[in-house]
Amino acid sequence: MALPRIEKAEDATPLVGRDTELSLIREHVLGDGRAVLLRGPAGIGKTRLMSAAIDELAADAHVLTVKCPEDARGAYEAVRMLFAPLALTEGDTAGHPLLRGSARLALPALTRDRTPGQAPADGYAVMQGLYWLTAGFAAERPVVLAVDDLQWCDEASLRWLGFLLRRAEDLPLVLLLSLRTEEACPPPPAALEEIAGVPSCLTLDVRPLTAEGVGALLTHFLGDPPDPALVETCVQITGGTPFLVHLLAGRWREHSPPPEADDPAPDDGADYSLAARFRIDRLTAEQRAVARAVAVLETDGIEMVAALAGTQPEPARRAAEGLRAAGLLRPDSLAYRHDLVRQTVLKTVPHDERARLRERAARLLDDSGRPAEDIAAQLMLLPGTPDPWMVTVLRSAALDAEQRGAPAIAGQYLTRALRHDPDDVELLADTARVFAHSDPGTALLRLEHALSLTTDPRTRCRLVLQYTVTSLGVQNSLRAFDLVHETLDRAVGELGDSPADQALRARVEAMVLVSGLDEKATVRQVRERFRDHAPPSGATADERVLLGMLCALRTLEGRPAAELVPTARRVLRLGDAGLGGWGALGAGLTLYLADEIEPVDTAFTALLQHARSRGEAWNCALVSATRAQVRLWAGNVTQALSDAQLAFDLMDRELRVEGAVAAHCALAAVHTQRGEPRRAEDLITMIRRPRLDQFTLEYHTYLMTRARIRAALGDLEGSLECLLRCGDSLTAAGIGSPVLAPWWFDAALVLAELGRVEEGLDVVERVGPSAERWGTARVRGMLRLAHGALTEGDPGIDELAAAADLLAASPGRLEHARAEHLLGRRLLQRGDAQGARTRLHRSIDVAVLCGDRLLVDQVRPVLAAAGGRLRRGTRSPADSLSGSERQVAELAAAGATNREIAEALFLTQRTVEFHLTGVYRKLGLRGRRQIADVLAGGHGRTGPRTRHEDA
Repeated sequence: MALPRIEKAEDATPLVGRDTELSLIREHVLGDGRAVLLRGPAGIGKTRLMSAAIDELAADAHVLTVKCPEDARGAYEAVRMLFAPLALTEGDTAGHPLLRGSARLALPALTRDRTPGQAPADGYAVMQGLYWLTAGFAAERPVVLAVDDLQWCDEASLRWLGFLLRRAEDLPLVLLLSLRTEEACPPPPAALEEIAGVPSCLTLDVRPLTAEGVGALLTHFLGDPPDPALVETCVQITGGTPFLVHLLAGRWREHSPPPEADDPAPDDGADYSLAARFRIDRLTAEQRAVARAVAVLETDGIEMVAALAGTQPEPARRAAEGLRAAGLLRPDSLAYRHDLVRQTVLKTVPHDERARLRERAARLLDDSGRPAEDIAAQLMLLPGTPDPWMVTVLRSAALDAEQRGAPAIAGQYLTRALRHDPDDVELLADTARVFAHSDPGTALLRLEHALSLTTDPRTRCRLVLQYTVTSLGVQNSLRAFDLVHETLDRAVGELGDSPADQALRARVEAMVLVSGLDEKATVRQVRERFRDHAPPSGATADERVLLGMLCALRTLEGRPAAELVPTARRVLRLGDAGLGGWGALGAGLTLYLADEIEPVDTAFTALLQHARSRGEAWNCALVSATRAQVRLWAGNVTQALSDAQLAFDLMDRELRVEGAVAAHCALAAVHTQRGEPRRAEDLITMIRRPRLDQFTLEYHTYLMTRARIRAALGDLEGSLECLLRCGDSLTAAGIGSPVLAPWWFDAALVLAELGRVEEGLDVVERVGPSAERWGTARVRGMLRLAHGALTEGDPGIDELAAAADLLAASPGRLEHARAEHLLGRRLLQRGDAQGARTRLHRSIDVAVLCGDRLLVDQVRPVLAAAGGRLRRGTRSPADSLSGSERQVAELAAAGATNREIAEALFLTQRTVEFHLTGVYRKLGLRGRRQIADVLAGGHGRTGPRTRHEDA
């Protein structure tokens, strides 16, 4: 479907009475404004005012324009036509200068050709790609994007305009938008309200012309200044709407001389339709048929118009000339001069006949091989139940929309297709798939219905797998677990032994684990189900997903780490990201808690790079939050800060996810270790997950984070309450892992500080067997550290010394630093100041290396009491960097350009430049070449990192 451009016809209405509006637009654009939204009823002059604004801006800018047609609903259709003049998809796109880096992610939105077998595009990634395409285009000259009739813009394009506007401060860019506001227009979608709400968007309501303006227009159209009474009559009839003034003046011109002022106004009280009907009613039958065909098709193809009008191309061409002569069509195309005229033509067609015209139009488009979404635009306007051929077209159009990253539009097509057969299981599944992210509630209802219609074991397995993945995003895992558990019971007996059936069985078993481990209420059932389950060989990707989740289960059970590590290592093979990467996440949980940090970091780094290259913000957030926890467990607070900040920014700023927990907890935990518990508390109080206390991983992570924040703020009783609640919750759920949420370790140290030794020893005794069973050097060191903190005299010192030795040989650097601190304090109490200084210096060394400012601040006064002092500060220059600055600095140190950094972190280049400026200022550097040295612990101008000596 060809979209009409924003053009001025040869006899266009002159611009009068709009000096104020033009002045406001000019001031806004010359200031910090990035968008102007012109609102008003049809014919009020929005398009003419937009054209005048473009004329003022065009001299120094690239201008791209599009007029959204009423019946166009193809995904990204407005965007595609907006960028069409750039010919981005013609020939080899690989070498196009505007399609470099992340801009290539825009290609699904720019082409109508579907690639067979191509996976659906990620909607956020497509919008990112379009942003970077626009940024590259604006790098040459300022850009003006003008979108007329925004009320008819397709949803995907509208969402992207809002996405672009939120980032427009970085670009020399202006958006000019127009919106019809009369009651006949559809209610504005949420995306449009977001655009109007952006501070850099100026909203102008275009008002009717005054009598002076109407008089000026009449003078232009009639040739002579009209009588004031005639002007008043025109104002009464048209309400000061310029387009209606134009139509009325044309009628009066044809009935020269104009009516006397005291004559009855022929159109007094008329609406828009009656003001235009006098031209339409005078058309011949052939002209009327062509007019209706043009109104339905909105195409420049005279052959197609002729076929729909029931005539031949040449007579249709003559009829079109007659329509132009009557002032209905533009001089150079088959587009109507105004949507009012087109709508009036359509109103002359009875409803049933209009439906028949649209159906005939759809068949003609289908027979001519037009894209499915062109045909679907007609089908979506038809009443009743679609025919089978229409269902085929609608499904094809849905696939097109999916591949372009517009699942909501695909859902509209499929919902219409379901009217043909609401019990079509395959169609229900397809509809649920496209609604999974935009409307998961509807998706789950569709799947429930589909499951009620089929007994075929393979079909049920596939539907249940889909249901489970969708449920996890909306915290509906209990119902998912019931379904997948029941399906597994059936599938065991009904599936065969073919490779395909074995793979399907493995996927179902994996999702029993995924759904069953999500909430505490079903953990015991999962344990019982898989108590004697023989692990698969892991020869296929599906088996490795199952293996990874089995590793997670065994970890929660508290099986020996040495028993699980070989299996978990086998799972982490590059490319095994099936079922959303659950296998990698499950195996990663086992390995990092078993202190096998390097393979997990390597695997998660590969997953993160893959997600970044594809612009998948959700996956980036998930992996970054998880890697932040891994790095914090490894004692690398500074690197954990970068990951946690990225995860939080994506969830909170970009994806606006409600109920996110992991990213908030990760960033709060990092800020706590950095000695910023108030910032951490602000983050943790932002969490709004309903039923948070029912979730297996998130709830216990939340409690541990909150407990450490309270302890850092000096509220030991509040910290202990969270820790004990965590322990009780784990026990109630049947989770025996001593390291998943090591509440007992923190509780023992808090109880030691409170002097409640017996309670502390009871806690340690309660967890001791499971810690010994897990068996890593870290957990054995933590156990001895807890005993030592609760034991008086030399036996306590001996325990602490043994703990320090065990932890020094493990990746548990934060725990090691704490052991040295407690040992130093105990030696000082015994009177061994020299021994105390040695241990306290070692504690500070490790804490500084980790970036643990919280512990450094705790050790400093103890060291001073022991007669030790710091020759220089304990801060690295890099410690002053914020999380966002740290992210940018790390990528800059690796050699990434500002644009590459912005693409990787889903930022704008201006934001990157802002953060780099902060990095240079805080590190005392003049350029990026020195950043790597400072981040690695070298010297900025602020001096060496950490030095201390005895007094």
